[in-house]
Amino acid sequence: MKKKQPERVSEAVNRKRDVITKNLRPEAVAPEYDEALHIMEEYLRSQNKRCTIERRFVLQALYQLNSPVDISTLHKIVCTDEGNVALTTVYNTLDLLVQLKLAKRLELVSRGMTFFEKTLGQEPHGFVICEQCGSIKVLRKLQVLQKFESQLPKGFLPEDYTLQIHGLCAKCQRANAKRKNKKPTK
Repeated sequence: MKKKQPERVSEAVNRKRDVITKNLRPEAVAPEYDEALHIMEEYLRSQNKRCTIERRFVLQALYQLNSPVDISTLHKIVCTDEGNVALTTVYNTLDLLVQLKLAKRLELVSRGMTFFEKTLGQEPHGFVICEQCGSIKVLRKLQVLQKFESQLPKGFLPEDYTLQIHGLCAKCQRANAKRKNKKPTK
């Protein structure tokens, strides 16, 4: 019985890493990526775990996006025809990023969906969520959040908050109106 040669295993691993690395686009990544990568690497090192190229790729993909993303979409982004990142790795890496406060988990309970977004370098913002199609639009520069902050008890330091406005987008309203032969509401 012949043993597998270590060189071949190493070559296969190197080919997979080359494919994944080829798809990394550093020019498209937010400047906060380097800080996030450093935090993740330091934590993993302290836990005697490796910061694999697959973990880096998930982090980089998340930090390239400027809007929340679901796991399925993120998984498609980090996979290519020649090299795949396991779905389990995407789940585990996102859990790690949430634990390290490098990502935020957004639950869309009515649709049974979970979205993730980067946290470093993000200005306070909210979300408009369509309950019918699940589309999410990010609301930037919200002055209402500043009013909430002024209402907090003295000395209270908020770590996180989320503003979500649920309803129906214009497209879904039009589709519903066509089905009911009514005009959409404004």
